[in-house]
Amino acid sequence: MPTLDEPKLKSPHGVRVSLGHAREWNGVTVQAMELICEEGRVWHDISAPQPSINIVLEQMGGRVEPRTKINQPSPSNWSGAQHVDFVPAAMPLWGYSEGVRAIRTAKLLFDVPRLESLLGAEIDVHQLEVPRLRFYDDRIVKLGALLAAECAILGDDLSSLYGDGLTVAIVVDLLRLTRQRGENCSRGTLAPWQLRRATEYMTAHLSTCVRMRDLAQVTELSQSRFGRAFKASTGVTPHRWLLNARIALAQQLLLDGISRWGKSRSRPVSPSRATSRAFSEVSSAPRREPGSATGERRALLGLRSFPLAGPHLASRE
Repeated sequence: MPTLDEPKLKSPHGVRVSLGHAREWNGVTVQAMELICEEGRVWHDISAPQPSINIVLEQMGGRVEPRTKINQPSPSNWSGAQHVDFVPAAMPLWGYSEGVRAIRTAKLLFDVPRLESLLGAEIDVHQLEVPRLRFYDDRIVKLGALLAAECAILGDDLSSLYGDGLTVAIVVDLLRLTRQRGENCSRGTLAPWQLRRATEYMTAHLSTCVRMRDLAQVTELSQSRFGRAFKASTGVTPHRWLLNARIALAQQLLLDGISRWGKSRSRPVSPSRATSRAFSEVSSAPRREPGSATGERRALLGLRSFPLAGPHLASRE
């Protein structure tokens, strides 16, 4: 789950400031961008050599739309502040806006051969050759916002499974957009031995990075099938199961520490007092918030009012 170099705009016009982060999970490169725009017309090249999904998450003022030619308006009637574009590989396309002060976007680039390994099945590339521009899909917008938020959390390997799960979901949605109506994915559960192997693997790696591909390998399934079957079997995603197991272990370690500390003293110690002592050094240490470098750059530019509140603040699941 490497952190990539900051993404750069191609052929920008009228963009005053661009800030961005990029990460990669499961053959899906996610680029989260915030643009501060000049007055008037603004555009930049959003084409890519591989199939991509562009998501406008938020905008301040005006109208944002995709254009195949800069001076040719989009035929879409969608007028919402958020929208999605599915763009085939190498299709010429411009991101265009007018009267917009700021934009927050997520761009997802798909490595098709790696996606076939992820899904455990071949992808009909002809399904990926038909563009679909300026439409709204609530699930894709929310997944894109969550992935964009993860891009700003630098060096957090312990959340790899969460990013893996989000990208599996977005790939399934990509195929849902392009496949023929009536096709459905299997929604079976894990066999008992598969569930046991998956939970034993996560239990043995509570303090290290766990990836979806590791769990798929030990259960002999594709990543997408494993993710669906695990939730059907347990009622929670693999990321949530792992998070709950880590919390339970931390609680047990804390209780063990309170018990040992209390026995070493002549009088009983209240759990609240021991807990306060256990966390005093941690809470007093200076912390650097994720993405603080970007925040510092934004503050220097006087852009304290951006980014806006949005679905990227939703809790993980």
